[in-house]
Amino acid sequence: MKRRALAVTFILIALLLLGTSSLAVQSANVVGSWDFTVESPNGKNTSVLIIKKDGDKLTGMAKGARGERPLESVSVAGNDITFVMKIKFQEQDMVITYKGKVEKDSMKGEADFGGLATGPWSAVPHLEGAAGSPSAPASPPQAGGANVTGEWSVAVETSAGSGNPSFTFKQEGEKLTGTYKGQFGESPLTGTVKGSDITFTIKINAQGQDLTIVYSGKIESKDSMKGKVVLGELGEGTWSGKRK
Repeated sequence: MKRRALAVTFILIALLLLGTSSLAVQSANVVGSWDFTVESPNGKNTSVLIIKKDGDKLTGMAKGARGERPLESVSVAGNDITFVMKIKFQEQDMVITYKGKVEKDSMKGEADFGGLATGPWSAVPHLEGAAGSPSAPASPPQAGGANVTGEWSVAVETSAGSGNPSFTFKQEGEKLTGTYKGQFGESPLTGTVKGSDITFTIKINAQGQDLTIVYSGKIESKDSMKGKVVLGELGEGTWSGKRK
């Protein structure tokens, strides 16, 4: 009984000397700069994620080609990390929530784009002077999953010949508007984007005759798409587009 009492006393003394904090689960250290990559339906984006400690609170920001975006919150419990970013999407606030696991020299997880889509993310310690400039944090996905807004160069192949028109698209949800420029001059376009499916129509005047040209196809990535083109009653062909 004396030995047991001595053992209990020794344990109590040890705990007092070590402090109760030694029994708590230590959270992973994420303070520092990270090369951050996230994949959205619009493609892969990279930025530098900076996490700081202010007293007992973690703060952070993402630095990319479009400037700095502060994090709304950062929390770490054990090896679990959660951080939140708020951006403007179609004139409204969108909350992007990143959840993941911290490993020895990396962390990774999944991002939730305001309930519209999800995508994987990963981060490794930032290397100063690393090749390549960081791009902006991932753009929010359109409700349909793709966004083609911008300037595109298109290659068209038909039995009658080939051409390289350019298109300027403006996408709002599933609605698509824009401008065609090519050998037939300049003309407005209208169309739709539904998921990865794109369709748009232009009307031109060819040698005194009105001609309706219909493009339809698939968006393969944020920078490429291809499909079929119907040149009114003159025939059909194929097309492929690259973002400028």
